Amino acid sequence: MLTVKAPAKVNLYLAIHSRRADGYHEIETLMQKLELADQLKLNRTAGGIRLRCPDSALPEDETNLAYRAAALFLEKTAVSGGIEIELSKKIPVAAGLGGGSSDAAAVLKAMNDLFAVGLSLEELMKMAYPLGADVPFFVADFNSARATGIGERLEPVDIAGDRQVVLVNPGFSVSTAWVYGNFALTSASNPYILGRAIIYADLCKNLFNDLESVTINRYPEIRIIKNKLTSCGADGVLMSGSGPTVFALFHDVGIARQCVKLFAAENKYTVYLTCPAK
Repeated sequence: MLTVKAPAKVNLYLAIHSRRADGYHEIETLMQKLELADQLKLNRTAGGIRLRCPDSALPEDETNLAYRAAALFLEKTAVSGGIEIELSKKIPVAAGLGGGSSDAAAVLKAMNDLFAVGLSLEELMKMAYPLGADVPFFVADFNSARATGIGERLEPVDIAGDRQVVLVNPGFSVSTAWVYGNFALTSASNPYILGRAIIYADLCKNLFNDLESVTINRYPEIRIIKNKLTSCGADGVLMSGSGPTVFALFHDVGIARQCVKLFAAENKYTVYLTCPAK
């Protein structure tokens, strides 16, 4: 048996540049993996794929990215045997935190070890791409990266400075396809260009998400959450990905913990205190 973690992520910057003929969008984004993570236990079996997601409403068939990743690995490598996966979900679903993509990446890497196939990270990243644009980032061995194209072209980025991350999820899911479909390409994007190295102060000043206005227009609760986090003393606040999870950056762990207590006391949000993956 092999037990692995699948980390969440936040988009610290997300600009949408154009829509391609195939329906995908050209983007520029800065992604950061977090310590908040799902847990997966994998066992080799005689054959087939079995996925279990206890205490979760997640599907346990080919509609789950973790299952699809296992099927893809077995198909591409032609190894003998099968796999049993138990997925313990900690990351909210359809929340802009990349949980499904991270689960898929974790399955690919774990199966590469379990079956002793010996694929390189580059080979695994190439295998991951058809599963989703974010999956190669979770396969990669760096924790933060600038992504371009549709998210598949990755360049590691060093973000200097310690920080705490508070995540507030309002309890509803948002369709990524719907958000992108309702984004107007004529919207004015932030001209900020991501550098190879970013310090904390500059990062907080340049948090930006082109998709935020689309999701907030449909779900105004997100704006309320943002305002509350700002009032808590956050250094920077932004919706992650297509939403609806909002994250806040803090340099002071005491202030971050107090913020978590204030949100938890309302009993209407799911709140996490985490930090960048190490």
